[in-house]
Amino acid sequence: MDAGLVMHRFSAPDSASPAARAPATAVIETRLYKLADAAPNWLAWYETAGPAPETATEDWTQGATDLDAMSFALRRDLHSSRQTDSSTQWLYVVHTDVPDDVAAEYNAWYDEEHMPRLVSVPGIDRARRYVSLRGHPRYLTAYDLSDPGAFTSPEGLQARKTQRTERMRGLFTNTRRFTGRLIQHERAL
Repeated sequence: MDAGLVMHRFSAPDSASPAARAPATAVIETRLYKLADAAPNWLAWYETAGPAPETATEDWTQGATDLDAMSFALRRDLHSSRQTDSSTQWLYVVHTDVPDDVAAEYNAWYDEEHMPRLVSVPGIDRARRYVSLRGHPRYLTAYDLSDPGAFTSPEGLQARKTQRTERMRGLFTNTRRFTGRLIQHERAL
């Protein structure tokens, strides 16, 4: 897949929401999230037509301070059969590394077992996996949620309860997790 993601985590002066801006030719969708229990506490999410180096995107988020920019290539996009056209209001992100010697097994597990099981859970509407263009953590998975409690629901707990999941999660290193509430969503014309 040629699609990409540019992710900017940042702070904003006086907790103001900065305008998210990017060249229209590069960006398909822009979302702005307020992160819960995370610092920096804002996330600008730019879905792009192709991977874009983060150094070329640093001016896309105006008014940001403490900017942490990363760029990714899309690996997999999986939708729930229940998904509607309306935007989900929550995003849950798992950003992690795994040892190189288990990367192929990790990717197979995520693509063949973990993602399909999770998008079957009510409240988890979409899952996307990305690989960093450079830097670490290398892997990022984003879950669009209509219910921020979906992972801790009985169905969510059951979907994550497999021996293979236990093994893979035990190999995660350099892991970052955060949840954001959607503040602004714009699609390119």
